[in-house]
Amino acid sequence: MASIMLMGICSQYWQFLVVFGILGGAGTSLIVTPAVAAIGHFFLAKRANATGIATTGGSIGGVIFPLMLESLFLNVGWAWATRVQGFVFLVLLVLANLLIRVRLRPLPTGRMLPNPRIFRQPAFVLVTIAAYFLEWGLFVPVTYLTSYCLDSGAMSPTFAFQVIAIYNAASSVGRWASGFLADRYGSYNIMIVTVFFCMSSSIGLWLPAAVFSGRDSNHAVNFGLTVSYSVFMGLASGSNISLAPVCVGLLCDTREYGQYYAMCYTVVAFGTLTGVPIAGAIIEANGGAYWGVAIFTAVCYFCALTCFVTIRVAKVGWRWDARY
Repeated sequence: MASIMLMGICSQYWQFLVVFGILGGAGTSLIVTPAVAAIGHFFLAKRANATGIATTGGSIGGVIFPLMLESLFLNVGWAWATRVQGFVFLVLLVLANLLIRVRLRPLPTGRMLPNPRIFRQPAFVLVTIAAYFLEWGLFVPVTYLTSYCLDSGAMSPTFAFQVIAIYNAASSVGRWASGFLADRYGSYNIMIVTVFFCMSSSIGLWLPAAVFSGRDSNHAVNFGLTVSYSVFMGLASGSNISLAPVCVGLLCDTREYGQYYAMCYTVVAFGTLTGVPIAGAIIEANGGAYWGVAIFTAVCYFCALTCFVTIRVAKVGWRWDARY
């Protein structure tokens, strides 16, 4: 909340870096990690579905906030728009603190501290690498899809900002659906399928759209490919948020779920930190063209897919009907 409110008075790059990057990043991690881990205390057999339902809130916010801010920027300006958003965060954070509970007693203090020995487990190392590449792949379209739409000239500036709302609306469905299906067919099985679709949609939809970008005769094609990508990628990438923690939880005891999740995402946070700047550098190197980041996104998902398949094969073999 403080990060968003203070952002309204920032005017220099280093101020944004400190307020949004450091303060906002630290605050977000302290909110998300215990909130997701708390779900695992109450659910085991239905953990994926419960996590999917809970994480739909993030994508619903991703629909509401862009549209809300688009209107506020025009009516009250940048500073007050961020303050209004901060007050909304305040209400939501109060509710979160009142409603989130844990069921199991905390581990002894020594076992609650960071434990690098967890990384001696090959499966945990692989799931951490997979989640790292998921973060690289996920936040590239989330960050650059709107700017790509504006640059393509295939749609109006107003609709370009609405594309990310379409993406998040689809992600909301994807987060719930992937969790629902994971409890029936296995979390790793569904994760493999959805990551494959993330990779395929980036190659089959965003890459052609980026290649066609800027050509007047192909605006209709570009528009169709971009909107289709927003829908399909949103649906498929929902699992990146809802199922990744569940996949981590399958490798540990419920009492250790929070510790494993925290250790995994301590590493994954560096993916969140570096993925967007890397994508920006790729765009700059390509003279403002976006085909490079479409390939980068697909490669990230290919690497994540390889890790998830390796874990599944190590645990249950090549049997396609095995539930894991």
